Amino acid sequence: MLSQNGGRITSKEADSAGIHRMYLKKLVDEGKIVQVSRGIYQDSASFEDELFNLQAQYPSGIFSYETSLFLQGLLERVPFIWTMTFKGSYHSPSLESKGICIKHSSEKLYPIDITETFTKAGNKVRAYSAERTLCEIMTKKANTDIQVITYAIKAYATKKEKKLPKLMELSKLFHVEARIRAYLEVLL
Repeated sequence: MLSQNGGRITSKEADSAGIHRMYLKKLVDEGKIVQVSRGIYQDSASFEDELFNLQAQYPSGIFSYETSLFLQGLLERVPFIWTMTFKGSYHSPSLESKGICIKHSSEKLYPIDITETFTKAGNKVRAYSAERTLCEIMTKKANTDIQVITYAIKAYATKKEKKLPKLMELSKLFHVEARIRAYLEVLL
């Protein structure tokens, strides 16, 4: 079961498969698996995939902003902190203590353009699409560095799988159509 899940299993997944939690404790005691956080266990021979484990621990969180850019290949460096977006006024002291940047989204905007992508370790996680992320980082509220925006837009413009009609549709929704259009006119 560990090999099917990228070397990781949660207590909930173990329960669903009929594996008693005491068996997980026994495997930890024997050094065969490691408890990476509450309810999340990993094969001791595999590398920890922090993003994969974060999403397992906080399944309603969607990777966004610079973390999403990184996952989509639109950021030239690893973000200093991971960013996750939650619906409404979600609050988690444990996330804050891990140094995760928590963003909040309205009920209306939260579910728009969630996609599955892969971490650098090859595990599947949920993040906002490249198009939505580009629109979000353009908002005044995001306060994103101009170098990050410029690199992301340039990288997006060179992608084969870009969805320009979707980008323009979302730019209207996020009220950044003029900014997106200005960048695209120069690059395309």
